Amino acid sequence: MNAFAAQSSPAHLVLIFTDRVGRRGVVLDKIYYSVGRAPSNHIRLYDPCVSREHALIIRIPEENRAGYGYMIFDGNSGSRRSTNGLFVNGKAVLSHRLQLFDKIRFGPNVTAIVESTDRLSPETLAALLQPPALDKNGPLEGSQRETSKELPRENDDFTAA
Repeated sequence: MNAFAAQSSPAHLVLIFTDRVGRRGVVLDKIYYSVGRAPSNHIRLYDPCVSREHALIIRIPEENRAGYGYMIFDGNSGSRRSTNGLFVNGKAVLSHRLQLFDKIRFGPNVTAIVESTDRLSPETLAALLQPPALDKNGPLEGSQRETSKELPRENDDFTAA
């Protein structure tokens, strides 16, 4: 992707996840995402403390400007909440409208930061979008990846208030 193409396309939110397989990103551009430990999820998280169906992310219209945003909901489409909770910016939530720089925690060990495609270099975004290193049993040993210094570090505060 050249610099002009990156600047001319509309910005999208990016969730940058950190779990047992390292850091990776998901560009939000679809209507609906299921998030959890089960292989059937759109976004699979690798940690035993993450519920099989931990959260839902749903696209919503923006009221004050053209376009759309996203809401995250604790639990699955059947209204069953996750076992270890969903936290945004240190507070337990049942739902939250995602905003730039939100810090999300899925249970005690898995985190995500909300970023935007227009704030990440093409190289950083490409590195984040690489699939995780897995075998048939899950994460490969030593699969933690190093990423750009412009990303939030693992010691960022994700603790509940």
